[in-house]
Amino acid sequence: MRNWKDDATNVLLVGYIILIICAIISILSCNPVKQVLKDKNKLDKVAEVVVQSGYCANDTTIITKSDTTTITDTIFDTQVIIDEVNKTDTQYVKVPKVITRTITIRDTIKNVVVDNARVVSLEKKIEKQGWEVDKWKSLARARWWYLFWIILFTIVYLLRKYILRFIQWHFVKF
Repeated sequence: MRNWKDDATNVLLVGYIILIICAIISILSCNPVKQVLKDKNKLDKVAEVVVQSGYCANDTTIITKSDTTTITDTIFDTQVIIDEVNKTDTQYVKVPKVITRTITIRDTIKNVVVDNARVVSLEKKIEKQGWEVDKWKSLARARWWYLFWIILFTIVYLLRKYILRFIQWHFVKF
């Protein structure tokens, strides 16, 4: 004679095993990274978001170049007359005046080379927003014209009796 408890236990164990196998298959089959890597459109969308976030700015280079220029300007005053003065066996000579001016120019040139992928992505985004702005501007312009015509027709409809009387008064011949 068979025990009904053993049959229920066996069925329950088989059910648990099937449930565990299904869970393992579903976990292994739904890897989002593999799905993105296989689909080009999904990969492009992820790359755009990653580049805009600044995670891939590995080719950004900052080049600083310093350039110092020194300009020296010397002027001799030629209007000075040399004067010799003798005082007790010592001779004094007045030397012409010399004006020297030095100008130092320091230029620092800083070049920043950024991530080209990010630049291209931002240019595409700006172009796309430009198209959207143009589209919304044309839609707004069209709506203003619709509003103008609605107001005009409403005014004409409300004043139709007075307009007809005015036309009849001016254009009816007696």
